[in-house]
Amino acid sequence: MSRKIFTTTALAATLLSTSVERAQADFGDALVGGIVGGVIVGAIHDRNHRPSRSAPRGVSSASRQLARDVQTALNHFYFNVGAPDGVLGRQSRAGISQYQAYLGFPSTGDLSEFERQVLITAYQRAQFGGPQVTQVVANHPQGMRGLLTVVRDEMLGVSRPPVVEAAAPVAPQPQAPAPAPVQTAAPAAPPAAPAVPNFFNGQATGGASGVSLASHCNRVALVTSSNGGYTELGTMTDPIFALNEQFCLARSYAIAEGESLVAQVPGATPQSIAQQCQGLEPLLQTHVASLSLQPRNLVLQGVMQFVLNSGMTSTDLAGTARICLSSGYLTDNMTIAIGSALILVTLGEASYGELPGHHLMQGIGTAQQRDFAAEWLRASLPSAGATTTEVSFTPGPESRNALILAAVDGATGGAVSVTAPAPAPAPVTAPVTK
Repeated sequence: MSRKIFTTTALAATLLSTSVERAQADFGDALVGGIVGGVIVGAIHDRNHRPSRSAPRGVSSASRQLARDVQTALNHFYFNVGAPDGVLGRQSRAGISQYQAYLGFPSTGDLSEFERQVLITAYQRAQFGGPQVTQVVANHPQGMRGLLTVVRDEMLGVSRPPVVEAAAPVAPQPQAPAPAPVQTAAPAAPPAAPAVPNFFNGQATGGASGVSLASHCNRVALVTSSNGGYTELGTMTDPIFALNEQFCLARSYAIAEGESLVAQVPGATPQSIAQQCQGLEPLLQTHVASLSLQPRNLVLQGVMQFVLNSGMTSTDLAGTARICLSSGYLTDNMTIAIGSALILVTLGEASYGELPGHHLMQGIGTAQQRDFAAEWLRASLPSAGATTTEVSFTPGPESRNALILAAVDGATGGAVSVTAPAPAPAPVTAPVTK
């Protein structure tokens, strides 16, 4: 499992390399404006102009290494604190506060020794792997983060019942009727059985389908790892699973792309970004709901009205949508994630239409509609042999596009083919407002 985690991280990092160049070229020092009433306000600065942080005088190398270990562990459990530099600054304090809040500790921003031991122990256990780690990651709605709660309870001496497969709970077996008691007095009541843990008690926020995409991708990753790697065009036997793999890979890329932009917004934290992107949810719900009810062109016409009413320039709105797309996937809020992707497609970045297509294909965050899914996926990918100047959503070999198109054919009942259909109509574009 540990090897799989690093493989996915490496893939996302490779995909991100061209994204950073694109983000700097598109946005540079441009403002990431406020969405409808100033939901997100900040500035993206050139990293070369940002002052570097240095360690306070008198800090020993051992202390800096401890701080690096903390930062590395926080990043591993998705409490993003940036590059581990051994300096626990504002971003690191914010990540520590999120970690503390997640485990029910006081959110002080300063780790107690016990809190640090829980964090480091959980990280070391994640690196070592093993059946228990695999089971927790596969069944917990928060995926890898669930390991933190297990280690915390163990160190507190809290007895935990065995982890139960959430997808297939074990039904209680009927018992034979007990023989009639001889004595006339009522027997003493037996001790109460321990409650079976409910890992989905209001915690899955996967949208209309109620499915957590984070948990879904954890399961996909486990199967991919056991299969020895990602499905390739020549070895594809299950088109739906092949699309699942590419869906989760695209999700990882979208998260990494947004995080690279958030790192350039002074004072921003994942928590503050998530709170601000939350304001988009009621504005995007209608458009996301229409995804499974209307064809692609009608959905985009509706989103266009939202774009025109936002009062933002196309550049600012696109930057905000990328950040909220990442935040939506990190917080498992499918309305924000899908809605942000729809905004980017409406602004002319058709390749982001791959994401709504995957959601429709798998029925996550929206009702499953595979015919509509095929329309979105085919329109998001360039035709075979076509030349385009558009930057791809997920840079990679052309074989990826062929794999997705062939899987779409197989998933919708057609013959599996590596030849892409005719180019889709050009996406609707928004005027640049001043």
